[in-house]
Amino acid sequence: MKIYHAHDMYMCMATQLHGARSSRLVVLVSPAEKQRIAASAAAADMTVSDYLRTAAERYSEPSEAEQMLMRELLTQLEAANASTERAFAALEAQQVRAETFDEDAYRTKVRAELQARTDIDWDALGHALSSEARQ
Repeated sequence: MKIYHAHDMYMCMATQLHGARSSRLVVLVSPAEKQRIAASAAAADMTVSDYLRTAAERYSEPSEAEQMLMRELLTQLEAANASTERAFAALEAQQVRAETFDEDAYRTKVRAELQARTDIDWDALGHALSSEARQ
């Protein structure tokens, strides 16, 4: 008893539906294309003829709605790519800033700015902090 797979049944049905094949179609391909097609046909457990016939029968030009959808998706993809490029550029700029950051100079600058403020009572703050440290 032979067990048929869905693919085998499709091929049997396709053969029965189209009758005897007596016309030849010549398609020129490069050696690399021929290898890829043969490998794809083998992977699908089909002859090269059946594989190409099936591929040709399944092919159709995209409808107007599908073309519009593809154009919209392409527009969104381009926008996402542009956004990603901007994000990478900003990240690279931040990395350069981080690599050249001088923490000691920054601390010195902030300390000088804080000490120059007249709205802070430094003696009272120092006293409050030292009292809390003792508790």
